[in-house]
Amino acid sequence: QLQPAKVRSVYLITYSQADLSIFPNRQSFADAVCEAVLNCEGPKTKLIQWACCQENHKRQGKHYHMVIKLNKIKRWLPIWQYLKNKWSVYVHFSNRHANYYSAWLYTTKEDEDFIQSAGHPDLGNSEREQEDGRSRMKGKNVSKTSVKRKRSKRLSCYEVSNIILEKKIQNRTELLALASAQKAEGKTDLAEFVMNRGNRVVEECISTAWEMEKANELLQRSKLTRLQILEKCLQDPCTAECDGRGVVCAQQLLAWNQVPIAVFNRSCKTFLLNPLNTIYKSFTNPATSTFAWVGAEKAEVIFLNDFRWNSQIIQWHDLLLMFEGQTVHLPAPKSHFSKDLEFKNDTPIFCTTKHDFVYVKGGVIDRMETEMMAVRWKAFQFQRQIPQNEQLSIQPCARCFAELILSQ
Repeated sequence: QLQPAKVRSVYLITYSQADLSIFPNRQSFADAVCEAVLNCEGPKTKLIQWACCQENHKRQGKHYHMVIKLNKIKRWLPIWQYLKNKWSVYVHFSNRHANYYSAWLYTTKEDEDFIQSAGHPDLGNSEREQEDGRSRMKGKNVSKTSVKRKRSKRLSCYEVSNIILEKKIQNRTELLALASAQKAEGKTDLAEFVMNRGNRVVEECISTAWEMEKANELLQRSKLTRLQILEKCLQDPCTAECDGRGVVCAQQLLAWNQVPIAVFNRSCKTFLLNPLNTIYKSFTNPATSTFAWVGAEKAEVIFLNDFRWNSQIIQWHDLLLMFEGQTVHLPAPKSHFSKDLEFKNDTPIFCTTKHDFVYVKGGVIDRMETEMMAVRWKAFQFQRQIPQNEQLSIQPCARCFAELILSQ
């Protein structure tokens, strides 16, 4: 028990041999403690967060553990007196734990049905690890007076991958936010992993975790043709923002620009190219760098939006070969790849641009090279401008795109 003069902002409260006629469940005990904190004598404080569990006593009966965190330091004695005066219960305030996470871990060590305050920070790892930890705790028979110091075990990449999947973390920033929130409460294992292992390991851990999780789905998808993937989208509902307007607007714009829908469908091209990113695994605009095309070899479609060719992105003859479906060797960083990329797929390529591609050599247009590029494209021109008051904002809709392409 703490000395009466001790002041803290984090307390671990234990109600041993609980009278279940007074507090029949965890929530009732938590409500009583919250009421005591808010209404007891002394400087007013607010509860930031709490967690409460119910455990079986070794001999008989039950007891409650509750960890609370206040917005500022406060003596525990007024809280103790409020609980005693109103409910005639005697609780124990412990000083064994140095921070909130340590007390939270102790509180939740055995009770799988513990409760927490709304907006409580996520301090757990994956469900599997928590269950394993509780099993180990239940299997131990440790004396109350024994003290065992053990170096904390570092998280492995596999354990972090389970956390990533459990918390649905999609990128490094989300993982850092979780690590930061846990660190603020005293849980540092995830923060140590991020800091010690470096950006590359963290990024690989996130990507590999989701790649493994979706491996079977990707395997089944790889057995489908692009047309079958599109046909599946036709069975899906429209997005809430679209509600069927996407295909109507698409057909109207094609008619305005005198582009026959049947011809348009056979070329498998649409002015609304953004749904391609929703339906397929796409590679979009390459960067102006040496390794601009890394990732294109794995894409189902390539989408060059508002594309401007220059030799820094890709050499002209390599671009011709790519558009022809021939094998092209593209540079790749040797720190990640053992050899250059070999692009030899018949991946559909979609492009929007202001002008036709023109090859200039020595300040003069090379008409033969330009013609070789032109014959590789099925081009449509859209010239009609839509007045500002008639414009609609419609999110990319895979179903409407599929209906437009498959309607003829």
